[in-house]
Amino acid sequence: MKVKGISRELIDTMVSRGNQLGQGRQVGTIGFINDNGVIDCYNQIIDGGVSGLPHRHMLQEISHRDNASLIEMINSLPDNAAYIRTDPGQTGIIVSTSAINIFNLPVVNIGVKHGEVAGIGILYPEEKHFRLATKSENAQLDSLAAKNMEAEKKALEKVTKLRLEFLNISEELPIIDDENVTQNCQRAKKPWVIERQEPISVEESFAEELVQKSLEVEPGREVAAFGRIDKNGHITRCSNIVVGGMGYIPSRLLASSYEDITGLSLREFYSEKMPLNTAIVHTHPGGSGVMHMSDAMAGPGMWGRPIVAVGHDEKGDIKGVMTIKMQDKLFELADENEFLEQQFFKVQKPEEEVKLRKRRYKIAQEFTDLCDQLELKTTESKAERKIAASN
Repeated sequence: MKVKGISRELIDTMVSRGNQLGQGRQVGTIGFINDNGVIDCYNQIIDGGVSGLPHRHMLQEISHRDNASLIEMINSLPDNAAYIRTDPGQTGIIVSTSAINIFNLPVVNIGVKHGEVAGIGILYPEEKHFRLATKSENAQLDSLAAKNMEAEKKALEKVTKLRLEFLNISEELPIIDDENVTQNCQRAKKPWVIERQEPISVEESFAEELVQKSLEVEPGREVAAFGRIDKNGHITRCSNIVVGGMGYIPSRLLASSYEDITGLSLREFYSEKMPLNTAIVHTHPGGSGVMHMSDAMAGPGMWGRPIVAVGHDEKGDIKGVMTIKMQDKLFELADENEFLEQQFFKVQKPEEEVKLRKRRYKIAQEFTDLCDQLELKTTESKAERKIAASN
């Protein structure tokens, strides 16, 4: 949906709120586009925390969903929604596709300099931007895979040129003076729910294939694929295996292991293309499969799918296979972590901040406690494995 402008009253309200917070903190909201193409309605303005905007809190205000993954809440938004945020110290230009990738909504950036509006940028979830994001991920991995200095120079040159292309992805959004602003004017759509999966075991050959691929590439680089979870909780491979970076798998690269997503957002992929009974399965080189907060939020926390880690040593011996699945405790910890990030700005004494920091470390430990061990089992023949991987 093309946006023709945004209400000045809404802009002034958000900038004023951000100025009251101070300390370079963002504020954000979900806005709504009227029939004339103007954003003149919003839900609730949410204060940013230490790590930026608390997306779960922001989405809960309209989806009224607790104990749900981020994608379940996003898919409850009306079709005329837009993601709006202030950007203190900047002019409003948008040079990242991460927000449109996740939300698949128009993203509005309100640049603020010296307490005043410096500019307003808007970025649309368009195919050309997703293509650029895919190219950028691939270029960064090319740099990692370079075998000599000359190859790395060429790869880095490509990365730099692509970064320049990101300077032109956003447009300037006009401010409309004569639009009256209303709040809480839109209702969420019917809840979009992912049935919670209960992984029990992983096909042994699947885990071995991942580890073998991990050994073939540079030590420390993770590899991943998607696995299908059957009615017995058994996971078999259902995608190609992709090679990521040191300690991470680029999100679009992972999605492309299942099918070509060049022109799609990640929200579209996980909502419409990827079956709901799937798991994200990746390697932990040098580990035993134990995962942490970032794994939990990248899998069930964000996309509503269990995440599995296959830990192995430098010889390829599997040390353990663990999973973190969708569960109420995970979402409770995620909500508490967002809450604590906002509380940092309210502390009056060092003792209060110490208490907050200790609790945040404890939350990280409790995310690790969510790991469950999976069994390695053999249920498929070689022919069946080939068919499963190609489907």
